Amino acid sequence: MAAHAAPLLAVRTALGALMTSRREDEALAARLGLSADAARALHWWRLPLVGGQGPRRLTLAFGDDCPGRQLPRALRSPLTGETMPVDAVRGGRFGHAQAAWVRAENASNRFLEGTLTAVLRRTARPSSLLALTSGHVLAAARPSARGDDVTLWLDGEPDAPPINGRLFDWQPNFQALPVTCAVDAALVEVSAAALRPLAGRGAEWPVGTASALADDQLFIRTRGRAIGGQAPHLFGASLCIAGDESRPYLLDGALCWTPDEATLGGDSGAPIWNSRDELVGLHAGVAPDGVGLRCAIAVPIAPVLAWAGAELVRRDEPLVRAGPLATPAAPVPAPMAGPGPASVPASSTAVPAAAGPAGQDVVILARTVWGEARGERGQIDGMEAVAHVVLNRVRRATYWGRDVVEVCRKPWQFSCWNRNDPNLPQLLAVDATNARFAQALAIARRLMAQEQDRPQERLRGDPTAGATHYHAARLAPPPRWAAGHRPCARIGAHLFFNDIP
Repeated sequence: MAAHAAPLLAVRTALGALMTSRREDEALAARLGLSADAARALHWWRLPLVGGQGPRRLTLAFGDDCPGRQLPRALRSPLTGETMPVDAVRGGRFGHAQAAWVRAENASNRFLEGTLTAVLRRTARPSSLLALTSGHVLAAARPSARGDDVTLWLDGEPDAPPINGRLFDWQPNFQALPVTCAVDAALVEVSAAALRPLAGRGAEWPVGTASALADDQLFIRTRGRAIGGQAPHLFGASLCIAGDESRPYLLDGALCWTPDEATLGGDSGAPIWNSRDELVGLHAGVAPDGVGLRCAIAVPIAPVLAWAGAELVRRDEPLVRAGPLATPAAPVPAPMAGPGPASVPASSTAVPAAAGPAGQDVVILARTVWGEARGERGQIDGMEAVAHVVLNRVRRATYWGRDVVEVCRKPWQFSCWNRNDPNLPQLLAVDATNARFAQALAIARRLMAQEQDRPQERLRGDPTAGATHYHAARLAPPPRWAAGHRPCARIGAHLFFNDIP
């Protein structure tokens, strides 16, 4: 399989470049062994995965007007000249009403291709749009990183411009396999302008989201078609990356259902709708060997939306909203005067927008610090340590987020923001008449100003030594993520870790 992989990767990369050029790069087509006419008639190609055993043979679909003598039986690697057999078919152009197959690929680290699931709108920032697809499609290649270029294009419509975006976040962590996860998904930052080719196609957008019911008829929308099936149920599915059994992960709570036709490579990320045009999940792979059924595995949409902190852009809705959907963070409250280095000066009110850190960031950081460490018996060291962890995560600019609000509000990271936390209403309502919150505001303002103007000073004063994780010292047993790692500091009631990627 290793000997097959190198020319296959070269051919896939060249085909991707050819499609990006709208099939007009005749020199590249010739290096692949395609005539200029065949290149112009090429509408899509896919890479099947058969029985979980990895790549077999490329299928290339050409327009009906492509002469039979122009259909290739093999392609050449542009690097080595090695040939590989392909299946060439005609009738590749999909009708306008069925152009639901939007392909997705990490253009910076080409590895797999998949299908667009849907477009999401971030709840904290309603003007920010995210394209959703499968995580292993865009982030399973070992060099993959946040900010990678991602290309989406409408297969079957060669004249449609590509949609370009940047890789924003993904689950699971493919560099730490094996793992157990509830989500296999990737998010791509895209602009509303880039999505205009899709915006006018009402039938291609779901009307909402739903859980799959036992008697639902489901449809996977891929390759310009809607393939039906039924009998959904939930179970844990063991999957692996592109047939590589050395890279397994367990998808917990997966949706298993039986489509009328077998799914293929390139279908990962394809949306699963019910008969009411509601999105219930995204395709992740095929069922484990030995189940005795032709089953497909999907990730239910509910945990994906919770992880992403986003909502679905529904049919006939505007792509972006003018204002936040969630309750906005309170403005910086008037602080309470008091003695001690952690007190806020009585003359200080809101943070000036141009003179210091953004007001919302200060408030969200202060609420996080207060929510996580307010109970440490008057000490401020524990609250300062939590603030440093947040800023260390911002500095990393990884899947945790790129700014304070994203890092603090990322689902299931800082438990004080969990929707099921009984103290959440108190967290949202507290103001500077609370002495501990006044201290938290002072800490947030001071450390954010350092990070903005004197970052090395903030790092030198970090008592956590660059930690990005912590847990309560009394917690027994410790969290699974702490296994095999040594704390770098104990501050207040928490143990801190700086060696977790």
